[in-house]
Amino acid sequence: MSRDFICKDAEIKLEIDVIPPYLSFWGKIHMVDKKFFVVKIDGKYVQNEPRRAKCTIPGEKNVCIISSKIHGFENDLLFIEIPTQNNIKVLQRRKYVRVEIDKDIECYLIGINDKRIENTKFFPAKLKDISGGGVLIKTSLSIPVGTVIVFEMILNGAPILLTVKVLRNIENNNDKTWNLGCEYIGITDNDRQRIISFCSKEQIKQKKR
Repeated sequence: MSRDFICKDAEIKLEIDVIPPYLSFWGKIHMVDKKFFVVKIDGKYVQNEPRRAKCTIPGEKNVCIISSKIHGFENDLLFIEIPTQNNIKVLQRRKYVRVEIDKDIECYLIGINDKRIENTKFFPAKLKDISGGGVLIKTSLSIPVGTVIVFEMILNGAPILLTVKVLRNIENNNDKTWNLGCEYIGITDNDRQRIISFCSKEQIKQKKR
């Protein structure tokens, strides 16, 4: 089953198990052998010992989620252990329900790609929409693509702490603000399900208005 996804030139997203878990980037499978598959990335990667990684390989209809280990590296090449069947999930691709909201949040900058920001900075922002896949944040600051942000919000009466990575930065010329399209990083299945449930309920409410 994994060989249908772990193949040369397949796009792959890596989420590396570090603390805090914000090291996330895309690469392409360079080659595959019996023990390892090699992922080529844009840039260089360094580690002192094997690290666990969550790998996501999207297909046309399904998504393959792999739990494995990065055993080594050489410049822009990462050597990842071929997973056992127990560490492979194949899920149907789905489009998450996205709902518009308008919530004040405080965002904390914790890193840019694999570089951590030691002096934690925060900025006020508005959460404009949310889905099971990510959020749209409106801010008066132009935040670079690749920046990692942490913020807390109240969801169905309980707090939820989310870590996101900026994928898009679009300027609103009418009021000199920026819309940041962000994806979740290191989100648990439980937290994602909480968000999906919230979005479904909000969608029903908004349709009734």
